[in-house]
Amino acid sequence: MKELFLATTGILALAAGSACAADLARPVYKAAPPPAPVYSWSGFYVGANVGYSWGQAKNDVSVAGVGFSDSQHMNGVIGGGQIGINWQVANWVFGLESDIQASGQKGGSSGALGVVGGDTFTFTGDHKLEWLGTSRVRVGFLPVQNILLYATGGVAYGQIKSSYAVVDTTTGGTAALDFKDTRAGWTVGAGIEGLLGGGWTAKLEYLHVDLGKNTTSAVVDGTTIASVDSKFTDNIVRVGVNYKFGAGPLLAKY
Repeated sequence: MKELFLATTGILALAAGSACAADLARPVYKAAPPPAPVYSWSGFYVGANVGYSWGQAKNDVSVAGVGFSDSQHMNGVIGGGQIGINWQVANWVFGLESDIQASGQKGGSSGALGVVGGDTFTFTGDHKLEWLGTSRVRVGFLPVQNILLYATGGVAYGQIKSSYAVVDTTTGGTAALDFKDTRAGWTVGAGIEGLLGGGWTAKLEYLHVDLGKNTTSAVVDGTTIASVDSKFTDNIVRVGVNYKFGAGPLLAKY
């Protein structure tokens, strides 16, 4: 009887050991981590920007039959706001954007007109870009999900004011002329925009602007007493921030 008890006890011990070994060998499965969210660039956004501009104005002026030309740099701070909308297709982003800027760009010029009718004339000029706007398409590529590289181009429009003082240095007489005109042209550029989080992005952008040629005249009693043929080009480097409405991860990346 004793021998039967010992044999039974041994068999039970071996069975228990085998069960423990089986439990130890069994693989333990853990739940897979959730998929990483992917930001969507699609949607409507608003933002603000500030930058620096360096431009050049070239003017051909005629005053009472006396003509002269001047060219000057117009540099200064420029800043404003923008609105836009993007559509993302895989790693490509297509968009439309419009902006309006207040401008501190200005420059001055002066020169001699020579002798007319026995009198000597000189002139001084002040020039200012009062505001500038653009409406552009944007085409961009995402090398990584949170960085957008893009090219942009479209129409540009702005208002330029020029003020001249023509001085008869022989008699001391002075004539003042003011010209202000709104004109349209084109712009092209490129930029980089990065995701900050929560729908906010930051960008660095360059634009070249050409407002074309324009003629402005001063007319008194139906007679043109002065005219200005002008051309203005500009270069802008600016930084900005955008906020996209309805921001948030919309897709899951597996």
